[in-house]
Amino acid sequence: MANGFSLQQALGFFLSANLFSQTVVSIVQQNLYQGNSLAMSFAQLNYSPDQVLQIELAESHGDLAQTFVGIAQQMKLVQKQRENFLKAVSYPLLLLLFLIMILLGMRIFLLPQLLASGMIQAEDFSVQLINHVPIIGLGLLIVLLLSLLGWREWGKRNSYLHRFRYLARIPLVGKLFSNYYSAYFALEWGKLFQQGLELHQIIECLLVVDGQSLMQELAAELKIRLAQGNPLAEELKRYPFLTKEFSRIVFQGEARGNLGKELLTYSQLVWRRFFNQLEFLCSWLQPLVFLIVALLIVSLYVTMLLPLTNLEGIL
Repeated sequence: MANGFSLQQALGFFLSANLFSQTVVSIVQQNLYQGNSLAMSFAQLNYSPDQVLQIELAESHGDLAQTFVGIAQQMKLVQKQRENFLKAVSYPLLLLLFLIMILLGMRIFLLPQLLASGMIQAEDFSVQLINHVPIIGLGLLIVLLLSLLGWREWGKRNSYLHRFRYLARIPLVGKLFSNYYSAYFALEWGKLFQQGLELHQIIECLLVVDGQSLMQELAAELKIRLAQGNPLAEELKRYPFLTKEFSRIVFQGEARGNLGKELLTYSQLVWRRFFNQLEFLCSWLQPLVFLIVALLIVSLYVTMLLPLTNLEGIL
């Protein structure tokens, strides 16, 4: 499309060149022939709600080609971070699994023989550790599953604004959320301002978008507050999922009459910061997991050596 192809010509080229699955291209073409939006096609192809919203907004401001380029770049960066994450945790998790298997083997085969021989007592620390490791592990797994289920149920009963206000206050994770959504909002709002739309037009554009999203709920709340005469920059300070400098960028952009360009520039800077933070967290994740594994190894050695010290006392 950046080279002058229309959307239908681009889809026809994809079919001829066999660049994508014919099923995928056919879904998009069929939806377009039926008069459905391009965003609906991407929703059916299981793209994320944020990506679908970007496409729907692009259909409003007309910059589809650049939007697709931006989504592709984001997906590549996310895939890269996912691969780095898997590399960081795969080896330590294998060690952890190996240690758990050793502890279970000791509990099932070795421990009953040592207890029957009288070499160790049931009250010993080593015996208690071996006995309780499976229970502790199962308990942690149950707590994790219950937490995830509770979060899903809590999320269904609360709005996006309420959920993300809460998430933004969580240490480390909150910083990532605020950078991600600040970059995302700055990018989409910047495109709309660049097309010459006024603030009230942008809000109305967001409100008519299909489905529910954080940006849509924010637009609905801003519409009410701006109608009361409150300035946009001041209202944006109320949302912890937006960075503190986001409202300053909006204030300066409105004063200079160059809000669209400043938001787009700010979006690029915050995207870079967001992915740098992800890389930093991944770089610390592997040493942290190795530390946990090392503590378990020490505990395992203590578990095996304590019965020997008790045996020396008996001899």
